[in-house]
Amino acid sequence: MTNGKKLGKTFSVTEVGTLIESLRSEFRVVAEGVLALRKDVDELKSRVSALEVEVRLLKDVIRVAIPSINVRLSNLEAKVGVGAAFL
Repeated sequence: MTNGKKLGKTFSVTEVGTLIESLRSEFRVVAEGVLALRKDVDELKSRVSALEVEVRLLKDVIRVAIPSINVRLSNLEAKVGVGAAFL
């Protein structure tokens, strides 16, 4: 069948068995690939979840730090005589 000679003809039991076994083998290869991809996707989901937690923590740190930094910056500007006119 692979060389096109059997197109439109009947197949023997042995030929059908060989074709079926070939298909089974190919399905096995595809299934193994899908399983490997599934594992990779699961690992990526886990890593993305961890990154989401880290980003959330960074956002909280920044949200808390900015008001303090603004106050410190204003204090420094007042000491050196620089004001918002330069901003």
